[in-house]
Amino acid sequence: MPLLVCSIAILAVTVIYLFWKSYLQAYEQRQRALRERVAYLLWILADAEEEPEFALSGSAARDNPVDVLNR
Repeated sequence: MPLLVCSIAILAVTVIYLFWKSYLQAYEQRQRALRERVAYLLWILADAEEEPEFALSGSAARDNPVDVLNR
């Protein structure tokens, strides 16, 4: 009987750890994707300042599907 209790306890700790590890990996993946998106946004905005004709106006604004649908 004590062997069964010990095995169940080990199984419970292992399952809790695996769920926590899975959650942590998903959280880190979401944070990494968010950082990549922000970095890309900053890269595009910095490039737009160097080339004002490609700024967020004119044809670049029409490339946004929301702007196209609202017109």
